[in-house]
Amino acid sequence: MFVNILVINPNSSQKVSDNLKDILVAPPLTKFEFYTAPSHGPEEITPDLSTISGEIALEDILQRDLISKYDGFLICCYSDHPLVHSLAKHTKKPIMGIMQATLLYALSSASKSFILTSVNEWEPVLDKGIIDFVGSDTFPSKRFAKTKGLDVTVLGLSDPKEYAKIENRVIQVLEEYKDSNIDCVLLGCAGMAGLDDKLAASFPHIKFIDSVKVGVELLGALIRFQK
Repeated sequence: MFVNILVINPNSSQKVSDNLKDILVAPPLTKFEFYTAPSHGPEEITPDLSTISGEIALEDILQRDLISKYDGFLICCYSDHPLVHSLAKHTKKPIMGIMQATLLYALSSASKSFILTSVNEWEPVLDKGIIDFVGSDTFPSKRFAKTKGLDVTVLGLSDPKEYAKIENRVIQVLEEYKDSNIDCVLLGCAGMAGLDDKLAASFPHIKFIDSVKVGVELLGALIRFQK
């Protein structure tokens, strides 16, 4: 069964979309096409810009009738992004956010995880996203540790010059969580796509989960199941 997935970058940075194209390998009988939000949308999404980025992307997607052309949609902003919910009002086709994909993965294993994201501003937002996703009143500390930021901008995450800073920050966080039995790190930003292999080489005792890679795998399975 052939599956056609639209990989949606809801910010206007072509650099982020190009990095997704470079690192994603389509499974058999699967085709990816890539969408970048219009240039008048935010180039980098912060918590305050999530709503406007979702509105701009949705309007453009509807105007271009992209919903009719694909079997499913992956929203590549690591958050409970509004586009996940607003797009679902216009189609019954499967839609998945990359944050939700990593949380599904984490909950399906016996690992204890935490989200590693771009900047500290996202930490409380993503922790709340975990609480909402599992349907709890409090943070599920048996399965997750609190989110940590790298203090690296989205557009800098794929820059090889920033890797030493990223690696040093991971060392700090893992030391902070050394008594927490952490063995899995969820890479909490679409701009971190492709960093899983580099980090796994630096920290071989930890699983690093690329949110975009796991997202397309789970979304493809949902599409096939629904069909």
